[in-house]
Amino acid sequence: MLELNNILDASQKSLEIAATCVKSGGVIIAPSDTNVALTINPWIEESIDRIFKIKGRPATSPLTLFVLEPDEWKEYAESEDAETVDLLTKAFWPGPLNIILKKKETVSNRMVCGGDTVSIGCLSNTLWRNFMKTLEMPVAMTSANLSGQADGILVDFDLACEQVGDKVDYLLPGEDINTTASSTIISLVGEPVILRLGDITKEEIEAVIKKEVRLKA
Repeated sequence: MLELNNILDASQKSLEIAATCVKSGGVIIAPSDTNVALTINPWIEESIDRIFKIKGRPATSPLTLFVLEPDEWKEYAESEDAETVDLLTKAFWPGPLNIILKKKETVSNRMVCGGDTVSIGCLSNTLWRNFMKTLEMPVAMTSANLSGQADGILVDFDLACEQVGDKVDYLLPGEDINTTASSTIISLVGEPVILRLGDITKEEIEAVIKKEVRLKA
């Protein structure tokens, strides 16, 4: 693994360093439930541009907004069927489910590349949650790898260090990385549609919301 001098530990002091960095516009690598991820303040455009430059791809793909507590989705998105959203968040958050909803004005237009929807997640990773409690604000995240060089695999800490570790301000290695294989992505803009199947199945979702869910062709 590449020798780096910007790797933090799991101490509260390190979490405070990482939180201060993100709040002020820096970029860190943090654990998640799946990929180790580039993590930023979603309301600072320069930070958004920087992570796409780090990844080596155009800044044209919307980022996912991650919140600490399930009910926080209501601050950043809206739905004509809030009951369904609440059923899903209560059943599966924190966990590997990203929900796409109509965004509110509280969401950065740059983060969603000018679109009118936002993908929101809530993770269970222990260190990530401790970091978020210290940070006290949502973050935007994307996998910590060079574009096109980690297709079909989970990005672990060693790979993140090798590919982009020297391009970020700090790295939080975490202790329970990759606890799930893949997150499920569901759109609740209109009728429920699963855009990507992950650890949470179509049947599990239907059992919770008591309605049929379509799989994207």
